[in-house]
Amino acid sequence: AASSPPFVTAYHLHFTLQATADIRIHVTADERYDLFLDGQRIGRGSERGDPNNWFFESYILNLDAGQHTLAARVWSLGDLRPFAEMSVSPGFLLCAEGDWGNILSTGVAPWQSKILDGFQFAIPPAAFWRGARMALDGHAYDWDYQQGTGTGWQPCQVNKPGISRVYDLIWHDVHRLQPATLPPMLERTLNLGTVRHVQKYQDVSQPVMIQAADHLPDEAAQWQGWLLGNNAVVIPPHTSRRVIIDMGQYYCLYPELLVSNGDDATIRLHSAESTFLTPSDENYEKGHRDVIEGTYFIGYGDSFVIEGGPLRSYDTLWWQAGRYWELIVETQSQSLELHAITLTETRYPLEMGSRFHCDDTRLENLLPIMLRSLQLTCHETYYDAPYYEEMAYAADARLEMLCTYIVSQDKRLPRKTIHLFDSSRLDSGLTQARYPSWEKQLIAPFALWWVAMVHDYAYWTDDRDFVLQMLSGVRMGLEGYHRYVDDTGLVRIQEGWNFMDWLTAWPDGVPPQAVDGYNALLNWHYIYILTLAVDLEDQLGEPEFAQLWRRRTNSLAERVIATFWDEKRGLMAEDLDHQYFSEHTQALALLSGHVPEPYQTRMADGLLHDPELFRTTYYFSHYLFEAYRQLNQIDTMFSRLGDWFSLPERGLKTTIERPEPSRSDCHAWAAHPLFHYFATILGIRPSSPGFKTVDIHPQLGHLNYAEGMLVHPQGRITVDFRKEGGLLRTQISLPEDVTGTLHIGQQTIHFTNSFSDTFDVSSLV
Repeated sequence: AASSPPFVTAYHLHFTLQATADIRIHVTADERYDLFLDGQRIGRGSERGDPNNWFFESYILNLDAGQHTLAARVWSLGDLRPFAEMSVSPGFLLCAEGDWGNILSTGVAPWQSKILDGFQFAIPPAAFWRGARMALDGHAYDWDYQQGTGTGWQPCQVNKPGISRVYDLIWHDVHRLQPATLPPMLERTLNLGTVRHVQKYQDVSQPVMIQAADHLPDEAAQWQGWLLGNNAVVIPPHTSRRVIIDMGQYYCLYPELLVSNGDDATIRLHSAESTFLTPSDENYEKGHRDVIEGTYFIGYGDSFVIEGGPLRSYDTLWWQAGRYWELIVETQSQSLELHAITLTETRYPLEMGSRFHCDDTRLENLLPIMLRSLQLTCHETYYDAPYYEEMAYAADARLEMLCTYIVSQDKRLPRKTIHLFDSSRLDSGLTQARYPSWEKQLIAPFALWWVAMVHDYAYWTDDRDFVLQMLSGVRMGLEGYHRYVDDTGLVRIQEGWNFMDWLTAWPDGVPPQAVDGYNALLNWHYIYILTLAVDLEDQLGEPEFAQLWRRRTNSLAERVIATFWDEKRGLMAEDLDHQYFSEHTQALALLSGHVPEPYQTRMADGLLHDPELFRTTYYFSHYLFEAYRQLNQIDTMFSRLGDWFSLPERGLKTTIERPEPSRSDCHAWAAHPLFHYFATILGIRPSSPGFKTVDIHPQLGHLNYAEGMLVHPQGRITVDFRKEGGLLRTQISLPEDVTGTLHIGQQTIHFTNSFSDTFDVSSLV
């Protein structure tokens, strides 16, 4: 056996039943596993967590009398594993319930194992966070391990026992086990895609331009049939082919190739979000995403050396992300028959449960793009990007959660993410910037967004007990952040990465003087979060803590206003010298509710009309849109949505990370307008924890009608607003026992169950 990772291990157990049985088993592994029963895959895991929250999956085996085989493929990549994949020590655990434990459980039953040879691993430079990709030599691989046959099997060595998370620990360096918190990830076989390009190809060491002059149209039809499962493709000896596949949509896919013959042939299967305008992906120049002519495919993925046997199935350990796929095949002295390719979509099973319609087709066309972006970044945790880091970052996750509350009443993924961030807490009391991650990272402002997550969760879901469990973490985080308030009375952070937004003018996304001085945005951010904490403590019956946060808020706000208010500009400056001004700071200051009344009007005017402000990009525009909502400036929000309306015009299927040239084509932090469709345009928001009461404050702007249905913990909320003949016709329906407050201009109407009336359109302003 290999002494240390990376390696892939097979495990198997033969057993015989005298009668039919339904057997419940629990399975986990370090780092990940595929589970097989009688040669067929029945599950994958383990759900991502950390050593103190190590998850196991549960399965019910419906078995007939006779002989059966349980088998598992487990990979342990060690230092080459993804940043988000935690590890304690390699191993596999299966526990059967009841009397079946002596027959099936590891550590008791006669399980056997062996190293699966043939694997090599390397980390792609462009996506090193995601860990190593694999190269498999089929000659060395054990093709029958799922059946537990072949040679080289040895009795398993028993490692440390599995320990319940609530067990009184006497063991060190163990996995603290708990049941998986999420449903199985979606696995759906796709039968689609378009072969866009086929050419002869030899050199795979450097990107080669895609040119129509190199295309082999006579072969493309055959490859298209193969892609759709209609026919096989035979590659003659000493032949190379490059095939570019356009899935027509962005997917996260497990690929599997079924082949015969072709001894020593090589297959490389890479994916990419888009093709590039230059032979380097370092400048992110991509152009129109539908256009491949004159561009370069630069991606990453897995490769195989073909063993030459009949009907061999080559699959990958982990999925790949993107819209485009590149298949490169090169044969040696034997022809290779490609029977089929199976592409299995995977993600969290999140589907749209709400509805939105209006008379602006731009808004309607954007909705599926935002939903798709959210779906692709929901897996075993939230991800910032499925193609790059594949990690849950707090700032991203907060916005993804808000969108999740809009889409579904499934609160499992938000709850798990909040809990894991709470588990990531550093000695300072601050949560880590991204988690799970075996490499620690501190972005102090992101620790504040975790507090906002808890506040959001308290209002949008009906899960008071969990929120109460998180309160101690909220307090630790705020106390940890308060260490940054120095003897000037201002926040000054001189550790970690003070990222706030991807502005070109802000190196590494850090605003002016946020590293070596005092920055207004960092201060207003803290004030804004403190106001959420005050509300949370008040709502949960903790007035003493609320008073503490209120006192700190007032003290800090007084110092910040005195330091950063610029009387000449009528704005909050970014820096002590009042050289820089941003939309970011004005937005958070206004949202905090701590700007004195005489200043608010001038700040609002500057936020709306000053062309010299640093502008928010896709991510931080959420907070800008929140400020626009507060100012009743919905048409200004519609104007700023132009950056989103242009996405389909550029061939994009998902929301991007930052203004072009954008590194990532799929970043759900830019999907937050999905939240604003329902919470700002339709104006539906919870006004008390548990969504027990509802505030509805529609802002239609130029729209003639907007209607929708929003999922709710107790059912659904439906609204319909239509402008007809100078009147606003309003219809609202609430779940039973939920009370609502409708705000139309200066009018406030309280109601229960349903409401219908007409108003003067001018009252909307």
